[in-house]
Amino acid sequence: MKLIPRFFYAAVLGLFLNSVGLSSAVLVSEDGSERATVGNGNKIVSYEDKTHVVWQDVSREGYLNLVKSFDQVKGQWSDPFTLGKGIDNHARHMITVDYDGYQHAIQSGHNSPVTWRRSVRPNDSSEWTKPAKEGEGTYPVVLCDKDNALYLTMRGNNHIGVDFYAKPEGQPWRMVNRIVKNAEECRAAYGAFHMNMAFAPDRTIHAVIDFYEGQDDMGRGLHQAVSYAKSPDGGKTWLKADGSVIEVPARPEDMDTLVRTTRTRVENLPRPEHRNIGVVVNAEGTPYVFYYSHGEAPGQLYAAAPDSDNIFRKRSLSYLLEEKWPGMRLTEGQVTIQEGYRICLLATLSPYNDEWLDGRPTRAMSMKSRKDQWLVLISSKDGMHFEAESVLAPGKAYNSPNLEKPVGANHIQSSKIPKFYLFNGSSAYPGGGDYHQKPANI
Repeated sequence: MKLIPRFFYAAVLGLFLNSVGLSSAVLVSEDGSERATVGNGNKIVSYEDKTHVVWQDVSREGYLNLVKSFDQVKGQWSDPFTLGKGIDNHARHMITVDYDGYQHAIQSGHNSPVTWRRSVRPNDSSEWTKPAKEGEGTYPVVLCDKDNALYLTMRGNNHIGVDFYAKPEGQPWRMVNRIVKNAEECRAAYGAFHMNMAFAPDRTIHAVIDFYEGQDDMGRGLHQAVSYAKSPDGGKTWLKADGSVIEVPARPEDMDTLVRTTRTRVENLPRPEHRNIGVVVNAEGTPYVFYYSHGEAPGQLYAAAPDSDNIFRKRSLSYLLEEKWPGMRLTEGQVTIQEGYRICLLATLSPYNDEWLDGRPTRAMSMKSRKDQWLVLISSKDGMHFEAESVLAPGKAYNSPNLEKPVGANHIQSSKIPKFYLFNGSSAYPGGGDYHQKPANI
C-alpha cells in the first residue's frame, strides 16, 4: 500500500511573517509523522534573524527527526538536516539555543538512550556535532541558562519518575537527582510524568509535573495529579512556593499540588483527566501554572499562581471559552510568555459530543483525523485579566499545536499571536496499528 503523504505546517504568525510579506502559514514538510509536533519540550527557537524548527517525518525508512532554519531577511528555508532516526514516534527532538547562538537538540528515547547534539556554527542548522548519550528515558524537556549551562528532564526508564540532568558549558552531562518517583504500588505498571519548566528572571527554575500512574493492566491512570516545584540552584535543591525544602524524589503530597484524584477511569487506556499545559514566569518572578481538568466538568481550564502567603490559588478560565464556543471543550493546550509580561495560551477545542464518555474525552478522539476542532488564543498582560480570540476555525486538521517558548537565548517577541506550528494530517498510527508498526509493514 502506498504511504499517504502527510502535510506538516509551521504556522509562524504575526511579526515574523509580516516582516517579510509572507502568508500566515509556511510549509515545512510534506511527510510529517502522526506525532510530528507532539511534546511538552520546545520545538522552535528564534535567534537574531533566523527561526529554527525541529520535527519528525515518517517514511518507509522509519521515523526521522529533522531541523531546518528560516532566514527572516531573505525569506528562505535552509535545507533540512537529519538529526537522527527514532526507534518509534516517541523519539522526537527538542531544541534550545545558547547565549552564543549555538543550537542544542535533544532526541528523546522511549525507555532508551536520549542523545544531545550541538550545531557546529552559531545560528546555523546545516551541520551538527555527533550524537552523544546523556541519559535514558522519554519525554525530554530542555533549558539553557545565561552561562550556557543546559538543564534536562526526562521520564526515567521503567516509568520510575522524572530524572534531572545538567551540563555546565564545556563539561559532560551528569544526572543531578530524581525529582519525583512513582508510588511503590505502581512500580510494575505504566506511569507517565509529563513536565514543563521555565526560568524566572533570577534564573530560578519553575517546574510543573504530572503524575499518571496505575497498578495493573486495567488500572492505567488510577492516580493522577498536577504538582509544582522550583529550584534556585540548577536542580540541586527543590522547593515549594513558600521556600520549604522538598525531599527528592518526591510525591505529590510533598509538593504544591493543584489537583489530585484516585479513581477507576472511564476506559482501559484513558487520556489524562488532569494535565498541565505549562508554567510561565513574569518579569516580577511570579509563576503562573496552567492546566486542564475533566474532573469537576469536561474541558475545564485553570490558572494558578501563589498569593502573598505563597499559597497557590487557582481560578477557572473556562467561562471565556464557554461564552464564545458553547458546544466545544478544551482538550489540549500550550502556554508561553512574550517579553516577560504577556501570557499567551494556545488552546485546542473539540466538540462536546457522543465521543466523550462520562464527561471525559476518549482515547479514540485523539487517534484519528478530524477537522472539527477550533484553535483559540487566550492572553493576559497582567495574569489577572484574560481574553480569548479565534486563531483557526474548524475545516482543517489542527493537530498538536506547538508554541515557541523562552527556553534559552530566544526571546518571544511581542506580537498578536506568537510563533507556533502544527501537523494537519491524521493522528492515527500508520496502517491503523500501534506506534511500533513500521510503515514498511502497511
